[in-house]
Amino acid sequence: MQRNRHSIVTLICAWAIGAQVPLSFGAEAPPLSPEAEARIRAIVEQVVRDTLAAQQRVASTPAPVSNDTKEAIRGIVKEEVSQAKVASAPAQTDHTAAIINEVAEKVKLYGVLDYGITHVSNESGHSSNAERDGVNWGNRLGLTGSQDLDWGLKAIFTIEHGFNLSDGTTSQYGTTWGRQAYAGLENKWGTLTFGRQYDFVYDYMNQLNIGGYATTYAGHHGDFDRISGWRVDRSIKFQSASLDGFKFGIMYGSDKPSYAGQSTGDQKTLSLGASYFAGPWSLAAAYVRIDNNSIYPDLQIGVSSLLDQTLNFDGSALIVDQETAIIGGHYQLGKLTMVANTSRTTFKGYGEKATQNVYEIGGYYPLADKLTGILAYQHSTLEDDDWNQVTVGLKRDLSEKTWLYASYSLMKASEGIKANQGAGWYLDNSSDNRQDTARIGMVYTF
Repeated sequence: MQRNRHSIVTLICAWAIGAQVPLSFGAEAPPLSPEAEARIRAIVEQVVRDTLAAQQRVASTPAPVSNDTKEAIRGIVKEEVSQAKVASAPAQTDHTAAIINEVAEKVKLYGVLDYGITHVSNESGHSSNAERDGVNWGNRLGLTGSQDLDWGLKAIFTIEHGFNLSDGTTSQYGTTWGRQAYAGLENKWGTLTFGRQYDFVYDYMNQLNIGGYATTYAGHHGDFDRISGWRVDRSIKFQSASLDGFKFGIMYGSDKPSYAGQSTGDQKTLSLGASYFAGPWSLAAAYVRIDNNSIYPDLQIGVSSLLDQTLNFDGSALIVDQETAIIGGHYQLGKLTMVANTSRTTFKGYGEKATQNVYEIGGYYPLADKLTGILAYQHSTLEDDDWNQVTVGLKRDLSEKTWLYASYSLMKASEGIKANQGAGWYLDNSSDNRQDTARIGMVYTF
């Protein structure tokens, strides 16, 4: 009789609950509490007693259970399930937050958006006013991260995508992670990385390009000395940690492919750099040598010949061996920050040799709360020609990560030159030896 009564309890529970409230909740769901089991058992046993008393039937074939009884059992089980979910919610939330925090500590998402309006006095013989983005700061979206390893090492990586905000296209010749893509190791002595990386002219000298800080149109003329930032593919790079303010580094890159299908050539790059930062003043130097480099002197600086080669402003490249040495620094004089630098770039090819020299001086000064004024002058020479450029700029901080900027830059070159400001890739050549630019823009970083 006891065995038959147990069978009836089981059958009635299954029948009463049916498909709406399953007795099995899965491996992760909590069991019913003893109190809930006791309440259900009391209901079922009452049903059994009533059935046996009324019908004197075999206990294994119970009479139908009333709807009221079914609803009572469903209510008890549902209540238990609901309370179990509420009780487990804080633990689940804490676990999810821990995962998010762990990812956030190891991988950081960052980006820059730069957009505004540019006026150019002369591009191909006419003035222009147009929306241009990624001018002072190239638009980018990046991921960088690190993970602790044994022996005091840390694995690091950075991948950075450049794009045009106006139409969403990529801005580094169609490459997905064209701005940067490298990975490596770091310890207390420095970092060792491999991939697509900036050379040391950018690392140590870019912040000293004071005209370029006001506007990219006032970057070093033609950017042959690479101060605005050029990358080296398939490069290996060591950068020391700061040793009481002193840092140094070495990089080597080659066009030799790393895997089948990669483009190849015979270009090789060597870069060296060092800097010393002592608070109110700093000094930095860098060197880069590139074998078989492609340059475009007509489109970059507006000359019609170089190395005894005629240039037709048609996008044809000269292939040269190139060396650049650059030195610069800053000095804090009260609220005024003075900046100066000079570079010397030598081109060899076609049995000829030519040298470009760039000299820059300027500074910035806080004019009011969150408002900074910038002034720069640049003089450059190449063979018998020279270029002079004056730049003024304003920067108004809206927050720590967002600011407005305005700039005006004027370039005047030797007769016969088709002037082109900055790196030469942002504007078309002027039809004569003068070119003026004015820009108002906004930078948003995250």
